[in-house]
Amino acid sequence: MSKNVKHRQHLSSYLTKHRASSQQNGGNLHSKEAEKKKDERLQPKKDSKSTSYKAIQRGKMSIHDIPGEIMMNIFSYLLPQDLILASQVCKTWHRLANDNTLWRPIFKKYSGIKTGGSEREVKHKSIESMKQECMTRCVHQRNKRVFKHLRKRKSPYTGLQESKEVEQALRTAGMTFELVMVDSDDREHTLGHQDVFYHTMSVSIRWFALEMPPLKSIKEIQLYSRNPLFYNHATGKPVKDGPYQRSLLITQDFKWSDWKGKPVGGDEVINLYSLRHGLTVAVYKGDEEMAFVSYGLSLDSLVQQCMYGTPEESFSTSESKCLDPGMSSRHGLLDYQLTVQLRSLRKEHWDDQFRHVDCREGSFDGGYANFIVVKPDQRIKINVEEFVYPWKTDMFKGKVKDVAILDLTMLDEGNNIFWTASSLVKIERNKEISKMFDFDYRYDSIISIEYADSKGKIIIQICKMDSGETFLTNLIVSLSLEAIDDRFGTKYKPLDK
Repeated sequence: MSKNVKHRQHLSSYLTKHRASSQQNGGNLHSKEAEKKKDERLQPKKDSKSTSYKAIQRGKMSIHDIPGEIMMNIFSYLLPQDLILASQVCKTWHRLANDNTLWRPIFKKYSGIKTGGSEREVKHKSIESMKQECMTRCVHQRNKRVFKHLRKRKSPYTGLQESKEVEQALRTAGMTFELVMVDSDDREHTLGHQDVFYHTMSVSIRWFALEMPPLKSIKEIQLYSRNPLFYNHATGKPVKDGPYQRSLLITQDFKWSDWKGKPVGGDEVINLYSLRHGLTVAVYKGDEEMAFVSYGLSLDSLVQQCMYGTPEESFSTSESKCLDPGMSSRHGLLDYQLTVQLRSLRKEHWDDQFRHVDCREGSFDGGYANFIVVKPDQRIKINVEEFVYPWKTDMFKGKVKDVAILDLTMLDEGNNIFWTASSLVKIERNKEISKMFDFDYRYDSIISIEYADSKGKIIIQICKMDSGETFLTNLIVSLSLEAIDDRFGTKYKPLDK
């Protein structure tokens, strides 16, 4: 027998005896010690300067244990909007998702600027500066495209920006209107608009959905513009589902019990409620569920409000104080201009303009400066269509009679905008025969419209004769003295009697 064979047999016999002895004397000790030594090797030494890894216990591994280099590689496959979301998960992800390495290709793709010099400048800044630079450049490029549609010269008819220009600017931006209803548990119910209607002095937006929050649970309503940041430079259209900015337009408290039972009109299916700031709420009869919501917004600085506001604060233009603080009401308010329109969401019923409107000495009463535009003994022939308000939702549609949207714009003597409004109003049909003149109007042919807010109030009376002709017989605008003082920086008080 060879030496090699004898050696193998001897070794095999020795190992067999050794295993048997270990099992009898607690042979698991060696295996446990081996595992312990293995775990100790995985633990970093106390005096070790390396913190690039940490020990991972079996069955305890999570996504936070993945090395940063691997996470960066994963994040490189995400779209910009997903990177922004990932950066809000935790501090570690925030640092990784905002790294210049990830945002440099996004900067090149969407900023619309050749990145030679700009990129070299950003390289020497903080590790997260490329993202901020990208956002800033994209906002600048977007606003440049948007505002090129607005001419400096405003409409000579209304003193506002032309409706077509505003519509083109907002369509270029790809902007949408977002309605947020906050309930009593501070949960937000968000809707994107279904319809936008542009008119001479205002824009109307409508929202509806199959599931709306209960009216009783809503405590606040917020209106935002939602403005895309990234655009396809070949088509000029916003990137689908891309990141966006929100600009606060209106926020107002809502308490259904304050408005319940006070509709301005309705039909067999819904009641319409007119609230502050141009808000209209349609409620189904019977179950009191919300049918749709609409807002009326004046075109006055609307594009600037949509582009320049923040999610927390709306944009406001600074108004110059142009009158002498010591000015007496003896001088009056002269040469104002009023433009009025009555319409539905889609169609105009009547509009007219009145120039050289004055409020002279003696026309102050109850904290208001009164402009008598059309006196009761005057008659101005007008053409007015029937007041009908069509509406629709996902399930129903209908028409409400004797309601309309009132749009008005009042300019001061310097052709600066003093007062704008866009709100749903009730058309009151008077049952009494007018005795103001030496002839009678046809029964139920006198209608009156009233509207008021913090800046002023307006009263309109329209009469229809037996011949079918329609006349405007009364129009009074009253501006709040408090609004006058706030606008001009005056102490504008009526004369002592």
